[in-house]
Formats: sequence, structure tokens, C-alpha cells
Amino acid sequence: MGECRDARGLASRQIAATFWEGQFMPGIPHVSELYADEFRGPAHGPTLSSRVDRSSRRDWKGRLSDAIVNKVIPSLYAAHGETKPGGRTAQECAELRRRVEAERFLGLVLSNSPEAQWQHLLGLRASGMGLETLLMEIMAPAVRELGEMWLNDRMSFVEVTTKSARLQHMIRSLGRSDSDFLPDGCGSVLLAAAPGEQHTFGLFVLAEMFLAAGWSVSLEANSTMEMLCELVASRRFDAVGLSVGSERFLAPVGSQVAALRQASEAHASRIFLGGWAFTTAGQSLDDYGADLVAVDGRSAVEKAETLLIGR
Repeated sequence: MGECRDARGLASRQIAATFWEGQFMPGIPHVSELYADEFRGPAHGPTLSSRVDRSSRRDWKGRLSDAIVNKVIPSLYAAHGETKPGGRTAQECAELRRRVEAERFLGLVLSNSPEAQWQHLLGLRASGMGLETLLMEIMAPAVRELGEMWLNDRMSFVEVTTKSARLQHMIRSLGRSDSDFLPDGCGSVLLAAAPGEQHTFGLFVLAEMFLAAGWSVSLEANSTMEMLCELVASRRFDAVGLSVGSERFLAPVGSQVAALRQASEAHASRIFLGGWAFTTAGQSLDDYGADLVAVDGRSAVEKAETLLIGR
């Protein structure tokens, strides 16, 4: 119930402008009614502009949001046949909150305010939101939107790269500050971007998820295939993950998997694939020669753990 109230409070700020512009529904109080006393001074007395000081003006938005939460939102529920918002389940309230927070974070990313983005993420962590939820449901949607904007020529490659790099730095900072992210000997994994791949945000998210599961993680976001083969030949990894974000890098994946398997033959490393490209590719596991293909971070960690059984 508390989460639902919080989510409605956040949503109210997004709809406040609509009510202020006069776009309100029949039976729903207009903003001028909510603060009638503020707009009406004594008869023939001072007007609002002359009697409200600057500090009051700064508080106006907060008081308007409170009014929307306490008066407008309940009226909206009543208009749709609900007597109170408590009819929502806890899960629905949590989902609503995550959607609202994701939209707010996207707005901060697009507004080019790194400090505001960071403080928003810290606030969500302090409120009890888990790191995986933060990565997958708050930050990842923002990065996907950046990619869509680039594909639709609404944002330059430089802008997308700069914003994504900042988010990747935030991911590392969030993960390293979490005391639960200490390897406990579950296994060792090398996570690498496919050679030439520029979309590496998902790789950083995956690294933090493996760390959270107790894995020892090595990350290679910008290495050639020769460099990766040398690495797996010289060091023992229980698993090697190759991330492919764009379909144009899928063609050589089969030969890359074969090269990695041959280089790591002495260590019998398991090889898995992941990344956005595999959500639309449609090929079977046999097309690439890997031990598994995972389309999201959670399943990648779970499936990788099954690969260690019997080793």
C-alpha cells in the first residue's frame, strides 16, 4: 500500500502539467479549485502575485503534487469505478513504481544531468530497490531508448556513446559499493564483447549480475579475437561468455566460438553466448557451437551455473 502511494505520488508530478493547462475531466477538481484559497485574497485586497513571496512560490509545486495525490488521484479512481486505489495488488503497485521510476530516469539521461542520474539511482537503492531490478528495469530501458534514438537519427553516435559510457561507470560504482558483491568461489567467467561490437552496456550489467551470484569476473569490452584466445589459453576460466548486441556481428560467431574452444581446450572452459542480437536472430544453438545461448542476464547466470555441475 505504501509503495502504491509512492508510485502515485511520482505519477502525479507527471500529470500535474495537464491539470494546470486546464485539460481536466468532468467531475475532477481543477487546479484552481484545489488551491482556491491561494488564488483568492481578501476582498479588494492584494493579488496572489503581490502577497506570495518567493519561498512560497518555490513550495507551490510540492503543494500541488500533494493536492493531486490526495484529491485528484482518488477522483480518477472513482471516475473509473474504483472507490480506492488499495484494490491494486502489491505486485501491481511495485510494477507501477518501476515504470514511473524508469521514465523519470530516462528523462534525466536525456537531459544530460549525470549528477542527477546518480543521485536518483542512489535514492532508489536507499529505498530498498535491489541492484538487479535497478540494472534491468531502470537503467537498461534507458539504454535501449538511446539505441532506438540513434537508429532513428534522433541522436548522434557520439551522444549515445557518451551517455552509455556514463551509465556504465555508474553500474560499476553501484556494484562495487554493494557489500554483497564479493566472490565466494562459485566459478570464474570471462565476459567479452564480440570483436567490433560497440553496444557493451549489457555486458557491464551482466558482469554485475555474475558478481552478485558469487562469480569471479574478468571483463573484456574492446578486445580482438586474437587477444581473447591468448587470454583463455593462459588463464583458466570455468566459463567464457561472448556478447553480441548487433545482428551484423552474428556471421562470424560460429568461427569465434570454435577458436575460443580450441584455445581453452586445456581448461575445458564452457562457452556461452548472449546479447540483444540473439533475441531476433532465431538460429538454434547448433548454429554457433556454443554450450548455451541466453537472451537475458538472469537466465545467463542461472544457465552458466548449470554448466559447472559435474565439472
